[in-house]
Amino acid sequence: MRPLIAALLFVLAVSRSESSELSRCCAGGHRHFRETQKCTSIRAEGTSTTCARTASICCLRAQLDHSCASGTRLAQLEGSCPTTNSLNAMGLRKECCDCCLLAKDLLSRGEPCIGAVGFSPACLNSFNKCCSNGEISISENEENSVLAPRTEGDRCASARCEHSCNDRGDFEVECSCRSGYELGPDGFSCVDIDECVLQLSDCRLDSQRCLNTPGSYKCIRTLSCGTGYALDSDTEHCIDVDECNLGTHNCGALYQCRNTQGSFRCDPKKCATTELMNPRTGECIPVDCPAGYEAKEGQCLDVNECDRAGTCGNFEECINSPGSFRCEEIGGLCGEGFAMDKQTGYCADVNECLEGSHSCGEHLCINLVGSFRCRCSAGFDFNATTMRCEDIDECTKFPGHMCSAHASCLNTIGSFECSCDPGFAFGADGRTCEDVDECALEANLCQQKCVNTPGSYQCACERGFQLGLDGATCEDVDECRTWARRGSELCMGGCTNTVGSFLCQCPQGFEVDADGVSCRDVDECAIGECPSQDQICVNTLGAFKCHRVRCPRHYVHDLNLKNRCNRGPGVCKRLTETQCRKHPVHVSWQYIAIPRHVNISSQRTSVVLFSMKGPGAPEYNMQFELQLLNAKSENPSVLPAIRSNFLLQKGTERNSAVIALRDSLDGPQAVELELTLRLQVNGEFRNKFIANLIIYVSKYKPQIVPNVNEDHHHRHHERQDHVFF
Repeated sequence: MRPLIAALLFVLAVSRSESSELSRCCAGGHRHFRETQKCTSIRAEGTSTTCARTASICCLRAQLDHSCASGTRLAQLEGSCPTTNSLNAMGLRKECCDCCLLAKDLLSRGEPCIGAVGFSPACLNSFNKCCSNGEISISENEENSVLAPRTEGDRCASARCEHSCNDRGDFEVECSCRSGYELGPDGFSCVDIDECVLQLSDCRLDSQRCLNTPGSYKCIRTLSCGTGYALDSDTEHCIDVDECNLGTHNCGALYQCRNTQGSFRCDPKKCATTELMNPRTGECIPVDCPAGYEAKEGQCLDVNECDRAGTCGNFEECINSPGSFRCEEIGGLCGEGFAMDKQTGYCADVNECLEGSHSCGEHLCINLVGSFRCRCSAGFDFNATTMRCEDIDECTKFPGHMCSAHASCLNTIGSFECSCDPGFAFGADGRTCEDVDECALEANLCQQKCVNTPGSYQCACERGFQLGLDGATCEDVDECRTWARRGSELCMGGCTNTVGSFLCQCPQGFEVDADGVSCRDVDECAIGECPSQDQICVNTLGAFKCHRVRCPRHYVHDLNLKNRCNRGPGVCKRLTETQCRKHPVHVSWQYIAIPRHVNISSQRTSVVLFSMKGPGAPEYNMQFELQLLNAKSENPSVLPAIRSNFLLQKGTERNSAVIALRDSLDGPQAVELELTLRLQVNGEFRNKFIANLIIYVSKYKPQIVPNVNEDHHHRHHERQDHVFF
């Protein structure tokens, strides 16, 4: 027997020794995470593989607890959670953070703080802590732990037991936990027992669910009480909700709420017969009725005074009327205005003036036999139908005669008043309304000019100014900017605004005209700018060009006209007469300069550039043909001219033609047209002529100057006339 007891004691000692070694290994894993915040290269307390694995397990547990506590603290302090959703420790941090935020949302909406079935233990722990709305304290070394009071000797004082420490005098002290907790794998921390997961609760499965709490659990009712009822948390019974007292009913102002079991009813409000309900607020308001009426059923009804005995005297009958009554002789023997004399039995006149039954008011009452009459004051007229003095509306009865012109008539009781219209005042006679000269009365009404008008005045400005928004001050007109906004150029060159006017600066090749505004082209050809006598000087807008006519082969210069080359004898030397006629008799060159964007509109559909004329005799007939040879510009952004931009039209005279511009051209560019003229005599082709038409389109637009006539606008593109003989 003694050997058996010794063997058992040895086994217990070995078992306790192994447990103590694993606890030290686990504590080393916890300590490694606290010091390094990671679970790699763990320094185990022992050398065995079992100790290293135990230290790794406890280190990972500490890392997960730290991550969950960190997520709960993040939700409590910052109200937001990380976006990471991995399955490592950071994932547990987000899970605990989201569970805490869920609890806070339920609390803020006043809903029951009950976790869902399926939450992990870590999530439920965070959820329950935030449901209790308690503060979370995280120390530097431990997460969500409170060291238990130490009551033992020095060994318990240095121990790290979370709840209780027991020093049994053995190799080391032992830690124990309160009810509802169990000792953790590290040997000193206490872990909540989830009675719900372990099915240790006594909750009824048919109507309750288990909610784990720190150290305990709760049984939460799962069946709904239904609409109109609420759960009593103390008795777990459903009680009726009084919607009327809580103000949760939807009865309008015209209805009275009446509570019922599980619901409520809206009954129409009823007021007393002497009250009237306000249709907007539902308030019962007492009905205030005039004399002769009484309040009944919310309205004023006539009182029948004749129902009361003794209302009228002998020989009289009572006749009720709305709000009143009258007494008449029985049988109606006396007419209106008469009453029976009870002593004589005869009908006697009623003096309405003495009895006060007249309707004259403050006017004089005159009694008549059987009636009365009112002598009305000035401004009143007696109405025989109503028997009253009524005001005379002089303004309506005598329109336009009571007051003078520029006056308004206002009727008053018994009279009228005249008032002058705005801008007029009574004259010396006190009746006539005369115009008020505001300009003469007040010197500072207008900044520059004040013009009096009937009943008012107007402010005007000098030329170059315009009225401001106040209608009194004058502002300078910026002519340069105004014309630029209209898409026109006020000045061909630069424009400088001045107070009340503007100044133009002309570009090179122009000079300011006498008006100080328009730019006049300098005719360089008039002062002989071309160096050679055989050159043709062509004045363009802002410049000039020198042309030397180069005649085609077998053509010679005309001795009188520098712009013409005549057919020489060598052209037709070896040709028949018919072949010779196909070669032009002479070739000429014509030049013209025009601004860009010449105004072409519905009022002016084309602009004549050239005019050609042949012999006018009846036996002659001229045929014209126009071609575009070339259009070029040094600026690639300039749109070149095309043939359809020009018109070839029959002239007003016989055998004449005009070449006109039908579309605005961009500039600068040079356009070369070729006009072919074929002469027929008595229907037979005789001769041919060619005119080269050179058009220089300037880079400047036409200058638009106010108050300048049309001839001035277009003086730079006067048409070129040419006669062929």
